[in-house]
Amino acid sequence: MQKISKFYGVLIFSFLLLFSTSFAQQVFEVNLNDRADDKFHVTLYPEQLSDSNNIFQFAATAPGTYQTMDIGRFVSNFKAFDSNGNEINTEHNSTNQWTISDPSAIKKITYKVDDIWDTPVKEHNIYPMSSATISDNFVMINGQVVFGYFKGMQSEPIKIKIDYPADWSIGTALRKDNDGYYDADTYDRVVDSPFYLGDLTKATTTVGGANIDVYTYSKSGLITSEKILNMLKDILNAESDFTEGLPVDHYTFLFHFGNFTVGAWEHSFSSEYVMKEDTLKGATEAQLKSFVAHEFFHVNTPLNIHSELVEKFNFVKPVMSQHLWLYEGVTEWAAHILQLRDKLTTLDHYLNTLHTKLTINDNYDQNISLTELGIRATELPKQYGNIYMKGAIIAGLLDIRLLELSGGKRGLRELIIELSKKYGPHNSFSEKNFFNELVKITYPEIANFIDHYIKGTDKLPVAEYYKKLGIDYQEVAGYDSSKSYTGIHIGFVDGKLVVVKVDDYIKDIKEGDILEKIDSTDITLQNVKKVASKSLSMPVGTKVNLTLKRGDKEIEVTETLRPTPLKHVFKVEPNPTPEQLKLREAWLKNL
Repeated sequence: MQKISKFYGVLIFSFLLLFSTSFAQQVFEVNLNDRADDKFHVTLYPEQLSDSNNIFQFAATAPGTYQTMDIGRFVSNFKAFDSNGNEINTEHNSTNQWTISDPSAIKKITYKVDDIWDTPVKEHNIYPMSSATISDNFVMINGQVVFGYFKGMQSEPIKIKIDYPADWSIGTALRKDNDGYYDADTYDRVVDSPFYLGDLTKATTTVGGANIDVYTYSKSGLITSEKILNMLKDILNAESDFTEGLPVDHYTFLFHFGNFTVGAWEHSFSSEYVMKEDTLKGATEAQLKSFVAHEFFHVNTPLNIHSELVEKFNFVKPVMSQHLWLYEGVTEWAAHILQLRDKLTTLDHYLNTLHTKLTINDNYDQNISLTELGIRATELPKQYGNIYMKGAIIAGLLDIRLLELSGGKRGLRELIIELSKKYGPHNSFSEKNFFNELVKITYPEIANFIDHYIKGTDKLPVAEYYKKLGIDYQEVAGYDSSKSYTGIHIGFVDGKLVVVKVDDYIKDIKEGDILEKIDSTDITLQNVKKVASKSLSMPVGTKVNLTLKRGDKEIEVTETLRPTPLKHVFKVEPNPTPEQLKLREAWLKNL
């Protein structure tokens, strides 16, 4: 009581100061009842702006996308008004920024944002699952697309109100207050919390102490949230088993099933999926489970284990993290190994997944390390996908090495659990010193592993490491003359089918060439699989005519089909040594 009496005046002043600044927030309203022009109509009511808040910023990119977005390209009719409705002068001075002449006088800002799905661009296409779209019965809102923030206010609270048809449903991880506004403590949280609205179904369950909500849009009603939840329960429980419970108290899945499959995007408390509407069987079921296993694991990396670059993301000039290997590579490894350890898949199936990842890895530049790929992710769109291939393979090798050094008592899974407890959502690790920290809490030998395979580009010791488990691996195990092979590897880059790698014996085709025709048939993303499969079903020795574009020049090339090399072959040894069997048994279970 004496302290309160003595500093009463100071406390009153501090209280008033806190009270006055607690409302320094941005209040957004989005009108989805007005959708005739296929644009998002946004109104912003800012409070307590000063001269230092003279720039309104839209995102250059967003964490977890690893691509240039430049959302300002899609913004129009940006206007600011004072309390009397008079327009205040603004200037669109760069792609993503508007400068405001008198920010302290602003009472309202209005602008429109294009439907990203329906807006063609010449470069920097945005992934559909991380963009925004409007239709008659469905709307997707990703925060970095529809909302911006004032300079100096990225860490200030934001309220969002969305007006939409009465018969629609809404799904998001954000929580609504008593006035009907969704609350976010920062702009980062807005970006981290997408909205799905429209003709949605909903299902709920509880897993590992977390409440799970599933919202689904299916264009013809074929797929419901209840069906998805029934299909995913085993995966969700396996995730919980793998990490000894979930580090969140709620989680929201957002599914869109329409005309195409493009993938998924993770967030701290939610994830969103854009897939082609189809029966949830066979390849579609396997793909969906794979997507979910990966995205859901992100509640660990990077939600609980991340550097300061992730926690305080720079939406103006993003600085990418060298630890992409952890956020995506380790996550992709975990998504598959946890299914093996929970007996949701077989060892043969898991090894076939490794085979596929190594085969795809062959198409990428092997001179780019995982750390370089992380730092230059937005600069290397043709190479970025390898983080899910080589990154996952290296994570698996690290797991084996840790198990070996610990005598089968501590693998990468146990290290992840330990790191989650050490750091957590609001305690980032040092971008610069994290590798030293890993070595300190594991073994000195891990420094060499990091230097050679994560920082470096040494040839991966796949055969050596899997031999420790009694699993034989051969990079090339002969040829299959019954299957044809071109030696040309194609990737999907910026909406085009691009040659990403050619085998040494191919002389007339170069990396970067765009595939346009196979045997006079025009090639599109939609038909490439069917047309290529037909050509590759021809006997070895058959000549295939290809039309490619190199710059402005069209090139005609004829290639001869060759026998398919049998590459990246795994075989479980039936009679392992006692040491191999002991390590394999530890590797096959959660310790």
